[in-house]
Amino acid sequence: MMKRIAWLSAAGLLVFASAGFAQYTMDLTGVGDGVVADGVYVSPYQGTISENNQQIYSGYMICDDFNTESTLNDPWSATATSAANLNGTEKFTATSTGYTVQQNYDAVAWLANQLLLASNVDNATAQVNYSFAIWDIFDGQTTNPDGNSLSLITEAFTEVLGGYTANNVTVFTPSPTTASQEFLVINGPAISTPEPSSAALLGVDLLAAVGVLFFLRRRFART
Repeated sequence: MMKRIAWLSAAGLLVFASAGFAQYTMDLTGVGDGVVADGVYVSPYQGTISENNQQIYSGYMICDDFNTESTLNDPWSATATSAANLNGTEKFTATSTGYTVQQNYDAVAWLANQLLLASNVDNATAQVNYSFAIWDIFDGQTTNPDGNSLSLITEAFTEVLGGYTANNVTVFTPSPTTASQEFLVINGPAISTPEPSSAALLGVDLLAAVGVLFFLRRRFART
């Protein structure tokens, strides 16, 4: 009986966990200006975001992941968090920069904002430099063709240590994390707070069943 109770408890918790994060559908639809450096396209890319089969965003997406592949018009699932308020579901939860994970994400978010400035967004040199600066923070790359990523990284962390937080940046992390690259969206769609769903209600029912079984077991043990 206790094994059954333990199993039901675990099942209920798993149901709650799956219902706890809103799922989005991401689709990479373009490579911006098509600027290539070191054999790869650089940000900003173009893409769409959908929730519950409804498109909620179409526009720039900035990649923070150098080592994973993404394919045009090949949708994937993702979870979303504010870059200024991480919850541990993001792709890069370890750090080798000497800064915290939160500071790393704030820094790449600052760089992403700079990349989308009017003076940079259509400038091929700026696209290359900012893209590689973002990738360098998480992936340890030092192959920026123009050699300017380090100065931009230093500037980004100076801003973070000075109080900058990435309040207008959303992190869209693939689920599973190997499904695609992770992308940053500036001034993107509002992140949904999951409503009680049928899955969550099932979790409640399972946990209620645990309580009933436990109560009955104790009652019969006394008679």
